[in-house]
Amino acid sequence: MKNIYLETHNKKDCNGCGICTIGCPVNAIKMIEDNEGFYYPVIDESKCIKCNKCKNICSNYNNSDSFGKAFMAINNNKEELKNSSSGGIFYILAKYVIRKNGVVFGVEYGQDLKVQHNHYENLEDCKKFQGSKYLRSDIGNSYEKVKEFLEQDRWVLFTGTPCQCNALNVFLKENYEKLILCEIICHANPSPKVFKKYIDELEKSKQNKVVSVFFRSKDTGWRNQTPVIKYKNGYIEKENTYFLAFVNELLGRPSCHSCQFSSTNRISDFTIGDFWGVEKVIPDIIDNDTGISLITVNTEKGMRIFDEIKNNMSYKEVDKELAFSYNHHGNVPMHKNRQKFFDNLDKMPVIENMQKCIKVSIIRKVLRKTKNIAKKLIKS
Repeated sequence: MKNIYLETHNKKDCNGCGICTIGCPVNAIKMIEDNEGFYYPVIDESKCIKCNKCKNICSNYNNSDSFGKAFMAINNNKEELKNSSSGGIFYILAKYVIRKNGVVFGVEYGQDLKVQHNHYENLEDCKKFQGSKYLRSDIGNSYEKVKEFLEQDRWVLFTGTPCQCNALNVFLKENYEKLILCEIICHANPSPKVFKKYIDELEKSKQNKVVSVFFRSKDTGWRNQTPVIKYKNGYIEKENTYFLAFVNELLGRPSCHSCQFSSTNRISDFTIGDFWGVEKVIPDIIDNDTGISLITVNTEKGMRIFDEIKNNMSYKEVDKELAFSYNHHGNVPMHKNRQKFFDNLDKMPVIENMQKCIKVSIIRKVLRKTKNIAKKLIKS
């Protein structure tokens, strides 16, 4: 039995997909931002007719039993590969759909670097969807727009987090042959409020506007983990405080620590992400540090499409369980300083807040490791 936030009011039971607001026949539900910057459904009891449709449509569950074949894959087009975070597989799927006069949904930076879902019908605009954006996107009216295009008998590629893809499935209520779902291997969904505070502080310190953030610039290689931040006056800096807080599990939505979709049972046609540990899965691989994707094909429809696009990539089938053992395949542990960080979110500068919480954690890890080494030396 799934736990439903509108019954439990436990924040770990809501991934913020928002389809309960769409399912309400009297518009009695709104998504309201909490003090951490995450959105949750709130019912206006004066409008509610107790039909329970909002609870019945809740999508925070995973019933998938996908067969899933896993592949190492690299886009053969060097320019498309360069502009992607990993192996450039998303853009191959986007080209496939656009050439069928279809529509591509993805995540872009909007005004003031707001991370949002949008849709485009040409490849040039689809480039805005390339590259990692490490925070929760504003889904807007994308679910409704997907349905609108599908009912026009058009091809649609929808990319997003697994919980967003599952929400779309639940919203549509039927399997559309021309819908391609592509989920990312999601680490967690950080707070948009934290990111905005981070950007505001950077702009204040430099007295200039931030115009772009490349979390995974390949200028110094695929394995580079230092974001590149560009300002309106042309100044460029490498600053990783936000990124370190993200990978250390300090900023995630509560539901990310009890995620229903982080197993190897995937709910979309395709799952794509960086292939970390590829050298251990394929020992003889030549890695020139330009990006390598892990892609799992999870449905028969996905397999048919993969057969049509595979000539655009260099690929090799790999053991799925082994590949995921080196990649994100389970719930991420909550950082011990997470609550402390969010308690101070509106009380102190966000960069200082992140640095203090991470520094304490790193120091403890070093001390613990040193202590363990000392114990082994004494025993020997």
